[in-house]
Amino acid sequence: MNINSNDRTVLKKSKLQEITQQIDPRHSLDPEVEEILLEIADDFIESVTTFACSLAKHRGSDTLEVKDLQLHLEKNWNVKIPGFTQSSLQNGASSEEVRAFKRPTQTEAHKQRLVWVKKAQDQLQKQKQKQEKK
Repeated sequence: MNINSNDRTVLKKSKLQEITQQIDPRHSLDPEVEEILLEIADDFIESVTTFACSLAKHRGSDTLEVKDLQLHLEKNWNVKIPGFTQSSLQNGASSEEVRAFKRPTQTEAHKQRLVWVKKAQDQLQKQKQKQEKK
């Protein structure tokens, strides 16, 4: 299965721009960067889906299940799917067993660094605005 810009894509430019704005409203992506990121996303989805389908076929199934995707993502990409435990899938238990998602705690030092970064960004923005006014 080959996906190109003329066919359907998983991630649309508008969604990529929305994600960029959520991260930092003051920044935008160059069109070339957008195209590369969209291509990477499509390639990733195609790769994961193809490999997971191979795992399902290896199990003797014609149905792609969460455990197929999860096994490939965890073993080959070190990506964990929140909400499902690997042990419950391996032991044949229900794949609906929920795994608690723990958000990493921020240390005070990390919080302080974030404050400094924000201040530095604000100062740079003010300097740019002053230069633009000149």
